[in-house]
Amino acid sequence: MIVENNRVDIVYHYCSLDVFISIIQNATLWLSDILKSNDSQECIWIRDRIKTRIEAYLAKENEKYLKVWETGYQINPTLNSMGAILYVGCFSESADKLSQWRGYADSGAGVAIGISTKCLYSINGKNPYGPHFGKVIYSIEEQDELVKGIVEENINNMQKKGIGHVALELNSNYSLQFPFCKNPSFDEEKEWRIVACTRPENEGIKKDFSGLRFSKAKLRNSNGKLISYLEMDFSQIKNQFVKEIWIGPKAQFSQRDIMNVLLTNGYYCKSSGYSFEEPILIQHSKCSYR
Repeated sequence: MIVENNRVDIVYHYCSLDVFISIIQNATLWLSDILKSNDSQECIWIRDRIKTRIEAYLAKENEKYLKVWETGYQINPTLNSMGAILYVGCFSESADKLSQWRGYADSGAGVAIGISTKCLYSINGKNPYGPHFGKVIYSIEEQDELVKGIVEENINNMQKKGIGHVALELNSNYSLQFPFCKNPSFDEEKEWRIVACTRPENEGIKKDFSGLRFSKAKLRNSNGKLISYLEMDFSQIKNQFVKEIWIGPKAQFSQRDIMNVLLTNGYYCKSSGYSFEEPILIQHSKCSYR
């Protein structure tokens, strides 16, 4: 179960000016290997709580059961299991958040792109390995409910499949759920995510996602790190996809500059008027940061 409540209409992707221009010109957003993120407990945060509770249950029942579990788990112990990689694209529900400007938008000199969640929700439920869009859970109470349900589901499955088989499948069966639970210390990010699981050698995610298309895996260099990523192409729906542009508090460009980028790349319908309010709201950050 992935939480889909608390819907918002727009989520924001904070980025540098160079990245903004690339996104707008190419009508693509990137989903990157989740294990290359800045959270050292990414996915492990919730996975290990589930694993610990299952192991405590088995140890209480019979020590032999626990050994069978451990043997099965070691066959497939990693999140990027069986050659598949988890890819994630990140957004915030906060439109003008100082910590987001500092951390993800060139220390306030960049841009926040407001994106329609209606478009992003259209990808859900069409493929068991994603992509899937949803809100990140930070509440320990909500996470405990999720953990309880997954633990009970796995214990029940042991009666049908055997303990070792269930242990082997834990990482792969819940690969789309682990990324939607994070350490509460990240709560201020108010994050929403797109998550997909695929093998790098695959030709891409071949599904109809209401105008969104996903490439095969590519590679890029980021400060000496080699990072695998997917491109999410929104060129077919770009007039519905981009809803707002926020200009960072330390930016050295104007609303008109941003409007010209959008005009040049076809984000205004020919019949629409050109303004800073419609069809895409363009405004400056209210943060007094310099």
